[in-house]
Amino acid sequence: MEKIKNIYTSLLVFVILLTSCQDTLEEIPRDFVSPNNFFNNPTEAKAAVYSLYNTLANGDAYNISLWWLNTFATPNTVPMTNVDAQVMGNFNYDALHPNLDYYRGAFKAILRSNLILEKVPNILMDPTERNALLGEARFMRGLHYFNMVRLFGDVPLMTSSTILLNEARNNPRVNKEDIYNLIIEDLQFASEWLPITYPSSEVGRATMDAAKTVLSLVHLTRKEFQEARDISKEIIDAGNYSLVADYRHLYDPAFKNNEEHILSAQYLLFRVGSWFDSWMSPPGSNGCGFADGQLSVNPEWYEQYPETYRKEISMMTTYVTTQGNLINYDRPYIKKFHAWGPEIYCYGNDLNFPIFRFAEVLLIFAEAENEVNGPSLAAYETINRVRKRARTYPDGSEAVDELPDLAGLSQAEFREAVYEEREMELCFEGKSWFDLVRTDRLVSVNQAAGRSNVSETHLVYPIPQFAMDQNRGLIQNPGY
Repeated sequence: MEKIKNIYTSLLVFVILLTSCQDTLEEIPRDFVSPNNFFNNPTEAKAAVYSLYNTLANGDAYNISLWWLNTFATPNTVPMTNVDAQVMGNFNYDALHPNLDYYRGAFKAILRSNLILEKVPNILMDPTERNALLGEARFMRGLHYFNMVRLFGDVPLMTSSTILLNEARNNPRVNKEDIYNLIIEDLQFASEWLPITYPSSEVGRATMDAAKTVLSLVHLTRKEFQEARDISKEIIDAGNYSLVADYRHLYDPAFKNNEEHILSAQYLLFRVGSWFDSWMSPPGSNGCGFADGQLSVNPEWYEQYPETYRKEISMMTTYVTTQGNLINYDRPYIKKFHAWGPEIYCYGNDLNFPIFRFAEVLLIFAEAENEVNGPSLAAYETINRVRKRARTYPDGSEAVDELPDLAGLSQAEFREAVYEEREMELCFEGKSWFDLVRTDRLVSVNQAAGRSNVSETHLVYPIPQFAMDQNRGLIQNPGY
């Protein structure tokens, strides 16, 4: 979405939608523009939909709170100097943890989506275009609600953009099964009405395959393996996406929005910039003040990782500065999101964050196919596509001995192999906690890594204290 840059429209929509969705839910807008006199034509409808993509790129979403909630509660990374990271990694966090602010960011996105779903149907416009815009709004609502029920369990169900103040202050949690019903309905609608592609000037918007990807993951999470298998196969068979040949191109800003990226948080240098490069870079590799490093890769996990091109791109133990000086580290660090060019932009990198990419679709299919039919030829073919790309260097050579094709596994062995492949392929991309919880391994994996504080309590996060203070209808998750 690099070319969706009209500053006037962006600022206008931000004021309109943020004003209309205040936590205090005032009836009279405080700006001269209100939702009632804005949604007048297709251009304004599209501008409102564009604003939804900020809810992916903001600090209270994928940049970087949602990533944080998925990363430190897994043993692949080691929190270092940051106290908030340390309590997360030690399972000592409580309802005051700052990165629980995704709860607020998600409901902001949900209320914006609801506003669009209420206003856009009344606009005189082409029905197909209208349904596509409604599909984007329902996609965003479905995605954020999916994240919410996975993180917090039961949450309030909101399908309207307005709610009386006394209702907002006594808005109870709803059984997550009811939330899932809405999620599935939203994503099914989006799968039907979203386009396959967009013009190059609008790249980054949610597509039909993006909706299907989330829907397949919803079913996988719910252990509805037949549905997950069938939907992921539809995406694979359609051929709209493929694996990029060079693994580095997934994280190089020069190749963003390539044929593997199904949905990414879109970042634009100096406007809404990515924090990942600044926050995850090792000591001495940028000028952003993190002399001691905020986090590192778990050295034990690093040593067990096969020596492949994927490992070379994902992690690093050395760094060459822009002055040509070599830095050797005593532990591995994340490399995926490090700036691949000479410039350093603190909290302003334009590297997009991959939310969903085609490799994950292949792994969703492999996992679901194995659960339905055992380790079939189709299951092997899809997982081995991912492994072949991972071991292939730019010159075409392959580290076959390090990462051979899988064959001859039992169903249980294949299941574990898929879990491990997801861990290696999608490492540091905000998937780990979700995966460990949905596969019933959060406690066992962390206990095996020496994290004795972990318990069944941590299968959900606490409802943040700010939400509990604002809404007396909420009941805290057990153990918090």
